[in-house]
Amino acid sequence: MNFDFRGLELCGMRMWERGSILKSLDFIEKHGMTALVLHETDGLQKILYPRVYFDPYAKWKSAPARRGENAILNNRVYFEHILNLASHRRIDVWLEIKQLGFPDEVLEMRPDLIKDGNVCPSEPFWYEFLENSVDELYRDYPKLSGLIISAGSPEGRASRAQNKCQCELCKRTPLADWYENIILSMWKPSEKHGKRMAVRDFAYKPQDHEPLIAAMDRTPKDIAFCIKVTPHDFYPTFPHNSAIGRLRDRVQWLEYDTMGQFYGLAVVPGYVGSDLRDRMEYGEARGVTGGVFRVEWERVNDWWSIDTINETNLIAAAMLTRGDDVATARVCELWLQSQGWPTEAASWLASALDETWDILKRALYIDDFMFADSSFFPRGVEKAWWTMETKHSLIAWDPSRAGDLKLDPQRIKSLLEEKAEAVRRVNAYAQKVRQGDPSLPAELHELLIDQAGLFVTYVEGFEACARVCLWARAKQEGVSASDAALAEAIDLLQSYSERIRPITDDAKYPHQVAELIDVRRVEDVLREGRAIAAGSMAA
Repeated sequence: MNFDFRGLELCGMRMWERGSILKSLDFIEKHGMTALVLHETDGLQKILYPRVYFDPYAKWKSAPARRGENAILNNRVYFEHILNLASHRRIDVWLEIKQLGFPDEVLEMRPDLIKDGNVCPSEPFWYEFLENSVDELYRDYPKLSGLIISAGSPEGRASRAQNKCQCELCKRTPLADWYENIILSMWKPSEKHGKRMAVRDFAYKPQDHEPLIAAMDRTPKDIAFCIKVTPHDFYPTFPHNSAIGRLRDRVQWLEYDTMGQFYGLAVVPGYVGSDLRDRMEYGEARGVTGGVFRVEWERVNDWWSIDTINETNLIAAAMLTRGDDVATARVCELWLQSQGWPTEAASWLASALDETWDILKRALYIDDFMFADSSFFPRGVEKAWWTMETKHSLIAWDPSRAGDLKLDPQRIKSLLEEKAEAVRRVNAYAQKVRQGDPSLPAELHELLIDQAGLFVTYVEGFEACARVCLWARAKQEGVSASDAALAEAIDLLQSYSERIRPITDDAKYPHQVAELIDVRRVEDVLREGRAIAAGSMAA
C-alpha cells in the first residue's frame, strides 16, 4: 500500500495554536505524510469577510461590518503564517469546512433567507455566496492547496440534511440537486484558481447518503471523494462504508479517527492497528489512493492523540499508507523513540496495547451497537436507547441486525456477559501492567499503571450502566423477572456512583478524565432507572 495523499487532520482548537501546528508539521515530516488538513466548520467565516458583501474599511459608529473584526484580522494573518510554515517544508495545507456556513450579518443583509423562522438552504443566493467566498479565499491565500467540503452534515449552520426548512422551494428541489449545486458553486472558483477540491461523504442516514453519492457522480471527475471508513461516523464495530468503491472513476480518500472518539478518547489506551489495517486494505482493493487521519475531536478541548499513547494509531496510519510494515512492536518502537524512552520495551508494550481494543469493544458497545455516547457514559436510560436505535443506529446501515435489540431474559444474560468479559479482560490487563517488565522505564511504567487503574474503573462503569439500561427497558417491555433485576442493578450503580465521585474534584487529572468517568452521567442513568422502576416513566 502506498497512498499518494496522507493527511494529518486537526479538528479542533489546536489549528489556532502555533505550537500545535509546528508539532503536527514535525510529525508529518518525520513520518512521510503529505498534507496538513485544518478542519474548521466555520473556517471561511473566520478568515474572510467576504469583501464582496462586507467592507472591512467601512467606518462605523456602533458596530463594524463584521462583528469581531479584529479577531478576523488576526485570523487572516495567522492563517497566512501557517501556510508559509507548511510551504517552507513543502507540506500541502487543506481547509475542511461544513456547508452551509455564513456569518450572522448575511441574515441581517438578506432577511428574506429566513422562512418561518428557519434559514432556507435552497435559495440561489447561497450558491452565489459560496462561489464568491471561495474565489476570494484563493485570491487571498494562494498557498492553500485545496478544500474539503461537507454538504451532507447537519452540523453546518444550515443544510438540507437538517430538514428544517419546509418551504415550497425546498420541497421541489431534489436533495441530490441541492448537493450538486453546493458542490459546483465551490468547485468553479477552485478550478479557476487551479486548486483541488474534495467532498466528504457525511450522512446520518441512508436516505441522505444515496443522494450525496448520486450528486457526486454528476460532478467533474477531478473532485475527490473523501469517505469515512464506516458510515455516519467512526464506529469501529460498524460495517465498511458502502460508498467506498462506488465511484472508481475519481480519486477516493478514506477518513479515520486515530484519537478515539468512539474508543476511549485516548484517556485510556485504545490501539486499533488491526482495524486500521483492515479498513485501509478494504479501501485499497476498491481504488482508494489516499487517507486523512484525525488526531482530535472539536467537542473536547485541549486533547489530541499526539501526546497520548494513542499516537501509536497515527504512527501506524502513516506507516501503513506509505507501504511500511505495521507490526505493533515496530509501531511501539517508533513511539517510544519519539518520547525519548528506550525501545527495548517495544515488544512488551505491543503485547499490552494489542489487548485494548477487544476490551473497549465489549465495554462501550452492546453486541456492536453504539451504547456509549461517543466514549462517555450514556446520558440517561432513554438517551442510551435512542443512541443505539436512532442517532447511531447500526440497523440503519446493516438491516440484518434488525431485531437484535429485542430483549428477553436470555438475551439480557448474553449481553451482560459481554460486559462481564470486558471487566475480566481489563482486570487482567491491569494486572499485566502492574507486573510490568524490566525493559519498561520507570516513568512510563507509572503512567501505564495510573491509566490502567482508570481503565478498570471506566469499564466497570459501563457494565453497571448497561445493567440498569437493559433491565429498565426490559421492565418497560414487560419482560419477566425485570423488577428484581432492575432494583439490584440500581443498587450496584449507586455504589459505583459513590466510588467515582472523588474523581470530579481530583486536581491530579485533566478534565477529560472527569468527563470520561462522569458521575453526573451516572446520576442521570440512576434517576431514569428509578423512575422506570417506580412505573412513573413510560417507554
